[in-house]
Parts: sequence; structure tokens; C-alpha cells
Amino acid sequence: MYFDEENPQFEEGKPYSVLDFIGSWIWIDSLFSKVMIWDRRMQNHKFSFETKKYLMDYIRDNNLKDVKVRFNQYAPISDFKRLWDSKSVNPILKWTIGLYAYVVYDVLFIGRIFGGDHYNPYSNTIHVYSDIPAVVIHEGGHSKDFAQREYRSLYALGYAVPIVGAFYPEARASDDAIRYFRYLCDKTEEMTAYRTLYPAYGSYVGGGVSKLLPSSPYLALYTYSIIAAAASTGHVVGYVRQKQAEKEWVPKECMIAAELEKKK
Repeated sequence: MYFDEENPQFEEGKPYSVLDFIGSWIWIDSLFSKVMIWDRRMQNHKFSFETKKYLMDYIRDNNLKDVKVRFNQYAPISDFKRLWDSKSVNPILKWTIGLYAYVVYDVLFIGRIFGGDHYNPYSNTIHVYSDIPAVVIHEGGHSKDFAQREYRSLYALGYAVPIVGAFYPEARASDDAIRYFRYLCDKTEEMTAYRTLYPAYGSYVGGGVSKLLPSSPYLALYTYSIIAAAASTGHVVGYVRQKQAEKEWVPKECMIAAELEKKK
């Protein structure tokens, strides 16, 4: 699948201040994510030029020609067309789990209000709502990881498995985002990525664990408590990893580039 002027690879939803305010500051999951990551830019439903450019450059640097990127955009008709045209996964899987994911996340669970940053492997579409480079590159990492898979149907199915669906793909996407900032010699964003992606990873795992809990009147409280504990652990690990990375910086390739720049 390739793109043209009528169907660009990167699209952004028109700003609607009331909807975006609700999605950013009223919806409980959005507030919770801001607290868990400790960054008000999480799910704030607007983007700086720099954040968008990071993801655009990442997509092009990795030659991901057929992935669609939606910045804070609700486009159920277009997403259904992408699902219809997609040949990435087995048709049976696409029209069962893939259709269910489309109805829930692309139609009913309106991303402009309730959405969280995510990658849909069935329609090969990235949906982002946060103005944090590490977060958007992380979602790009999912599309890169999926594109490299030989058995994409099985890999897509693994996304639906509690804990397993979070443990491996999320780790790969986060690691790839950190490596990308290292490749760019972008120390600021690399350090921010440790502080952002590690607690986010903890929340993914915590969310997967919470899905195994039996039904209870206090299920929501248990769920948020588990996610908060896991995210807190991620903050500690991310802080330690950041300090280690700062000691080993600057990468050899960046030093070489800096020396070449001086000689010009």
C-alpha cells in the first residue's frame, strides 16, 4: 500500500478545543497516565512540530512505507478501508479479532476523547495522542517490529494475550526508541526516554497482570493499584538506567561525527 495526496501517510485531526480538553484533562485514564509517567504531555491531544517530525523521520529512516500515522485523528471510515485492504494477517484473524479491535478502538472508543497511544497491527496504523518524542517513536517501533515478522498473524495474536502481549513487544519497541535517539546522538531525548518508557512499560505489564484478576466490585481499584505499583518500579529502574547511560555517553559514533565537524 502506497500513499498519495488524497491519502497521505501522515494525517492530523483538526483541533477541537472542547473535545481535546476533555480527552486531556477530564478523562480519568488520561489523568492517570499523566500521573503514572509524571509528564503532562501524555495524552494531551496536541503536538509540537518537533514531536511530529521525530516520528515522520523515524518512519522514513526505517522505510516503513505502508504504515499509516494518525496524530489525534478520529477516522473510522478510513480505518475500515485500511482494515479491508490489509493483507498483513490471516483473513480469519483479521475479521474476528481485528474487526473487534476496529469496532472497539477505532469506532466506539473514540480516540479524540478516550484514546491512548497505540499501534493497530490489523490495519497497520499508528494512533498517537501524546506530545512526547519517546512515546511516538515507541509506537513507531511497534510498526517496525511487526513489519520484520515472518509470522505476522501469530505475532498479532500474541498482542491479545495478557502479560505476554505486553512483555515482549513493548520491550522491543521501547528498546528500539532508545536506540534510535542514540543513533541520532540526541542525548536529551534519550535520557527522557528512560524516564518515560520504563514506567510506561511497567504500566503495560501491570495492566496485563490486572486482566487476570477475578471479577470484583473493587476491580477498578485493584487495577489502578497494580498499574501504579508497576509504573513506580519502572520509574526506579528507568532512573538507574538513565544514570548508567549518562556515564557511558557520548557514543563512539557521535564522537567521530563531532571530530569530523570540527575539521570542516
